[in-house]
Amino acid sequence: MLSRNLIAALLLTLPGGTVLAQAAAPPAAPTLAAPTLAERQARRFPQPVRVGDLIGRDVLKPIEAQPVLGHVVAVVRRGDGGLDAIVRFGGVLGFGARPIAIPMEAMALMGQFMAVMDFTPAELRTFPTDDGAALSRVATDDTIRVGIVKPFH
Repeated sequence: MLSRNLIAALLLTLPGGTVLAQAAAPPAAPTLAAPTLAERQARRFPQPVRVGDLIGRDVLKPIEAQPVLGHVVAVVRRGDGGLDAIVRFGGVLGFGARPIAIPMEAMALMGQFMAVMDFTPAELRTFPTDDGAALSRVATDDTIRVGIVKPFH
């Protein structure tokens, strides 16, 4: 099947190769800057949640089948004031799992689960091991804001 641009070019060319007019290229779509993690979180309608209610929650992988990626161990405050969830990641049946810090802005509540929204499993594997010991732990009775999402499937 011929594209519209090719058909227009053929219609505007006379036998012998004389071109009557040149078809204009379609205008390029404007490029938009990718939204930041904070902008993405704001789109998820952040709700107040007690930190203690997040500890121990299953964290789901950001794929349609939604297997469990790990469990929230703690919520810590980064040096820039942002929050990270320390999640036990990897291993088999909990053995060999290592703690990684996932920005809270990249996570959302999905019923009784937490879901990683803005990182792929391959990206999460590259996260450094981080038990949050060097960071300030957020008290379990503190309230933070976490976005909400509906199930992926």
